Amino acid sequence: MISPNVRLRVVLNGPESSGKSTLAQALVQHFGCNLVPEFARSYLGALQREYNYEDLAIIARGQAAWEQWHALHSEHSMLVCDTDWTVIRIWESFKYGSVKHTLHCTSSPDTLYLLCKPDIEWEPDPLRENPDDRNEIFDLYEQLLRETGLNYSISEGNVTNRLQNAVSLIEKYS
Repeated sequence: MISPNVRLRVVLNGPESSGKSTLAQALVQHFGCNLVPEFARSYLGALQREYNYEDLAIIARGQAAWEQWHALHSEHSMLVCDTDWTVIRIWESFKYGSVKHTLHCTSSPDTLYLLCKPDIEWEPDPLRENPDDRNEIFDLYEQLLRETGLNYSISEGNVTNRLQNAVSLIEKYS
């Protein structure tokens, strides 16, 4: 990990509208730790055109920079990330059929992924694109996490259930 203070990095990932941001906020509130927000939301929200494949490289670098900044300034032993390079990898592959921007990305052993299952209702958002492919995209996330040997757990059910399970898992992991 980038910071000597941060011993556990919890990353939320999964398809659009699967509860990542909600669970990330709940974990931050519960543990009183720092949140690394989703860089793509800020970047795409300010973009005055349709995004393209090359924008994914900027988003990946921006997300990594935000994470590094938050880790360096954290006084807590845990950092919650509302996404990371795995999200960009899935979009590269799913939307563009290529993975050049995240080809060499990896995660440290102190990372726990919470893969959010799309078993909650879809919420429309101007930045969301795939309301009908969430289960297929979930399977791609799980395949990526398995193939890369990353430590993960599936987060499912309502918000309360997701939070209780995540807290229990994090307490065992730390």
